[in-house]
Amino acid sequence: MRALGLVGALIELIVPSVCPACDVPRSEGEALLCAVCARDLRALARLRAVHTAIAYEGTGMELVRRFKFEGRRDALDVLVARLEARVRELRFDVIVPVPRHVSRVRSEGSDPVFSLARALARATGARVAGKALARARRTPPQTGLSIAARRANVAASFRARPGELAGLRVLLLDDVATTGATLIEAARSLRRVSGARRITLAAAAGTPAVEAPAAPLL
Repeated sequence: MRALGLVGALIELIVPSVCPACDVPRSEGEALLCAVCARDLRALARLRAVHTAIAYEGTGMELVRRFKFEGRRDALDVLVARLEARVRELRFDVIVPVPRHVSRVRSEGSDPVFSLARALARATGARVAGKALARARRTPPQTGLSIAARRANVAASFRARPGELAGLRVLLLDDVATTGATLIEAARSLRRVSGARRITLAAAAGTPAVEAPAAPLL
C-alpha cells in the first residue's frame, strides 16, 4: 500500500491509525503491526558478533526504512519494542550510538541511530553517551561492498573520547548490521581510549544473508 507521506507521518505521531509497515487501517487498541506484517517479521538473534532483534528483510526492512527516511514514530516504536526485548538479558550501563558524520547530519537533518538510542534508553533505563564517539571522517556508503572492502572503508573512521566510559559496560548500537564491520571498527576506537569495562555490539536489524553462529562478546 502507498506510503502515507509527510502529512500522514505527522498524523501518525499523534494518533496511530495504520500499520507502520504497510499502512493498512487499524483500530484503536489493536497491535501496531497488522497480522500479516507481524507474521512476516522474523526474529534474528545474532549476526556474527552483533546482537540483533529482527531480520532486515520484508517487514523488518520496511520498518527500518520508514523510521529512517520518513520519520515514522510508529515504526520506531515497533523496532524499539523488539530491540528492548532482545537486549533485556544483556548487562550494560550506557548506550553509545554509532554516529553519522557531522556533515551528513547537517545535510540530512537527523541522525536516526541517536533517535533509536534515546528511545531504547527510555525503555531500559540506561543513559545515552552521545559524545563518547564521533566520526573522524566521512565514509562512502557500504552498500555493495565486499566484507574486506567494508572493513577498509570504515578503518580509522571513528574517534573516541579518552576516559569517557571508564569502568562502564557499554552497549554499542547501530540500526542495521550487515557484516558488523562498522560496529567492530567503532568498538576498536572505544576500546583504545574510552576506558570501557566491556563493549557489547547490538543492532535493531541484521541482514540474514550473512547470519552466522554466535561469536564471543568483545
